[in-house]
Amino acid sequence: MSASQQSGVAVFRMFFNGVHQYLEGTMQGADSSVLNWSPQPGPASILGQYAHVVTGEDWLVNVKAKGAAPLMASTKAGHTGFRTPPPITGWDEWARKEAVDFATLRSYAQAVFQATDDYLASITDRDLERMVDLSEIGMGMVPVAQVLILAASNCCTHTGEISALKGLCGLAGYPMAETEAMPVPA
Repeated sequence: MSASQQSGVAVFRMFFNGVHQYLEGTMQGADSSVLNWSPQPGPASILGQYAHVVTGEDWLVNVKAKGAAPLMASTKAGHTGFRTPPPITGWDEWARKEAVDFATLRSYAQAVFQATDDYLASITDRDLERMVDLSEIGMGMVPVAQVLILAASNCCTHTGEISALKGLCGLAGYPMAETEAMPVPA
């Protein structure tokens, strides 16, 4: 099946897989001092950014799109890497105060990413049209497709923030592809 013939759900699955891989690749190579650092004043730490992405996707996909409980309150309750979840707004301040265990947070993230893929594997393009209420964040009634776009774009946006914070710490931000040296034209 060519890309132009793929279902919308198949494209969403491919997109989420890509953004999750890119986020995880961007997280590589940062020790705890880098993960917890943030410029003052400025954006939340890398751990704060990561927690925001993961909890946001858990809420948007599992609660809003799927209509189920978030993993942080069900299968991963007490195993998220933080005591209190980041708020919808003001999570940069939350990140400065909350102690976050990266290994546990990452395990929770992998469960959220798998739950997103499982959800997408269970729906059809028709389900993308179903309307859900995002009034909590000022968006009103939107189709499930827009909820998924919001979750994926949030991941992309904050992967960029994480990359920038790593760069400020002297590290390569985005994952580096291994490439062969190209000959210089004469």
